[in-house]
Amino acid sequence: MMIRLLIAGAIAMFVMTAVAQTDEDPASSCRGGSFPSASPEFKIGTVKGVKNERVYFYDDAENKCPASETCRTKAYVLPGDRLVVSRSFKGFVCSWYGPPKGLPTVGWIKIDKLSITDAPDTPALNDWLGNWGYADNRITFTDNKLKGYLNVTGEATWKGLGDNVHEGGLDDRAEPNGRILKIGDANTHQYVCKVSMQLLGSFLVVKDNMNCGGANVTFSGVYRKQM
Repeated sequence: MMIRLLIAGAIAMFVMTAVAQTDEDPASSCRGGSFPSASPEFKIGTVKGVKNERVYFYDDAENKCPASETCRTKAYVLPGDRLVVSRSFKGFVCSWYGPPKGLPTVGWIKIDKLSITDAPDTPALNDWLGNWGYADNRITFTDNKLKGYLNVTGEATWKGLGDNVHEGGLDDRAEPNGRILKIGDANTHQYVCKVSMQLLGSFLVVKDNMNCGGANVTFSGVYRKQM
């Protein structure tokens, strides 16, 4: 289902330029740019409730958020919608909802409005295969001749003003470790492209170190499998 908005274009919580989570980010922070880096583990949340019940997102704009009703936004999901969720805070869980079309919405949702489940710890290799998309970014997994390994290719783009466009790419092979797949040797220097991916059914949470392309280019985001 597509996300419902009372005012068109009111997705103020989401920021396309990814910003790595830092020690200075407060526990109440829940935003699109830092979502893939804000937690080491992610789960799947399914919205609960009666038919057509609106379950709203809450922002983190003020110190009293998300607990105050004044933090409630106009963006909402409906029972049956599936989200990626990360850490919890004062009865809320940081949630990412990606509609079939348009930008995702990221924000706090009351934890009692969600049924939260773990993704399989050891997905089959075939579960990775195919094309995955997030905004204009693409990641593709194909079989590699080496048993247990996958070919990983990808393209990412950052678009500035006018014809200011920066691009990035992935072209490697990697062996998944359960639902985690990593590209780039952790022991190499910090400027080498390093990517960590976590498979959650039809979702793929990706975070990188911002060294996989030109300035501002990042693969970080929550990808959906392309049918």
